[in-house]
Amino acid sequence: MTTKYSNETMRLLYERASCRSFKDKEIPKNVLDEVLMAGIHGATGGNLQPYSIIKITEKSTKDRLVDECDMQPIVSNAPVNLLFCVDWHRIGQWARACNAPFVATNSYRHFWIALQDTIITAQNICTAADSVGLGSVYIGTVESCFMELKSIFDIPEGVFPVVLLSLGYPTKYPKPANKLGIEAIVHEEKYKDLDIERLKQLQDEKYDYRTLPMTEGKLAEIYEVANDVGGKEYAENMVNGIKEAGHINMAQRYFGLHYRANWSCTGNKSFIESLLSYGFTWINGIDFPSNKVESKDC
Repeated sequence: MTTKYSNETMRLLYERASCRSFKDKEIPKNVLDEVLMAGIHGATGGNLQPYSIIKITEKSTKDRLVDECDMQPIVSNAPVNLLFCVDWHRIGQWARACNAPFVATNSYRHFWIALQDTIITAQNICTAADSVGLGSVYIGTVESCFMELKSIFDIPEGVFPVVLLSLGYPTKYPKPANKLGIEAIVHEEKYKDLDIERLKQLQDEKYDYRTLPMTEGKLAEIYEVANDVGGKEYAENMVNGIKEAGHINMAQRYFGLHYRANWSCTGNKSFIESLLSYGFTWINGIDFPSNKVESKDC
């Protein structure tokens, strides 16, 4: 049965899916500009628009992202890639030129709001792209190559990369993934845990009761992850539970094999170092930095 929606916008939002295969077809400039402007019209705190978008169409640059940043081959094949960045550099230039006090790179509040504004813009562009027949996919591995991106794109202090969006005409538009619904996601007035059995049921339904076959290789991998996280007894109990069930469940697949729990917590220190190298000194936890700036007339 075809789902009926109250309007076309609702259909776009419900049926949006990540597209990982694109035609060898350029996106016309007028189409791309319209999509970009849709994103630029998104909500931002104080209407300051504290973000920038780096448009990437050169094959050599896309290949560098795959080779140097270990990004997926999708990036090379997509006609256009958009790198969304928090940007207090541009606004800082404006503020200083107009003799206004400016400390955004020293403020977690400014970073926090700008991060939200950047993602809102990216999602507006994602929806706008769908509306004109394009497909898109977010590339989250930006978080693994901050320093490489700084070099590739000559990113100045006060600008920080957040996420990459690959765009193009889909070879075939994918089927939307199942999602948890209102019962699991929306809380009335206060946060309240679901009954654990109900939660497991809803998650099973989301993944169509899918499981992974149990193999020696997968068991060894999960054991290694669990041992790193919780020690030998924790790992043995987990593996024994899998053997008893006769399969690997989706939670074990996600956090034991895909987004490996022993890897996910690595890189915290390098992230802090990356923020500092981009000029975001608030991460040091100092409320009022000692640096002085010169006044300028507007």
